[in-house]
Amino acid sequence: YSGGGQTAYLGRRLVLLFKSVFRTQHSYEAEQLVEPLWFRRMQRLRRSIRVLLTKGCEVPARRYAGRCQHILKYETGLWVFLQHPGTPLTNNEAERCIRGSVILRKICFGTSSDRGDKFRSRVLSVIETSKKRQLSALEVLCRIVTAVMTGQPYPDVFNLTSA
Repeated sequence: YSGGGQTAYLGRRLVLLFKSVFRTQHSYEAEQLVEPLWFRRMQRLRRSIRVLLTKGCEVPARRYAGRCQHILKYETGLWVFLQHPGTPLTNNEAERCIRGSVILRKICFGTSSDRGDKFRSRVLSVIETSKKRQLSALEVLCRIVTAVMTGQPYPDVFNLTSA
């Protein structure tokens, strides 16, 4: 955050902590850290980030405080890779996979409704995820639709396998 004062201090500290998260993850992936040490470091970084974001929620700058509140609201999503090994730290690969879908959306002028946009993005996400996991997209969609129609819980997306 530009400027001075508490917001700039918190912003600089958060940037350093997130850089540490990436360094720690890259060390773990390069097998320079054993899993228990990696996990302890990540938990310590997570606590430190949460403390700074909480302090950020209390600053007088409404816009800055709102951003910190928004990040804290979805904070668990930032750390999914800790509970599910093999989940990448960033979504860069996923962004590249859906690039074609985004271009298609732009050149065909959308769906004319928010519901249609959400539906298309979710279906395309399932299709791309299925491709990456070498699963049948049709089969995965059938499982999800069947679960919804029968009132069953959604399938566990982290443990989907071919039937």
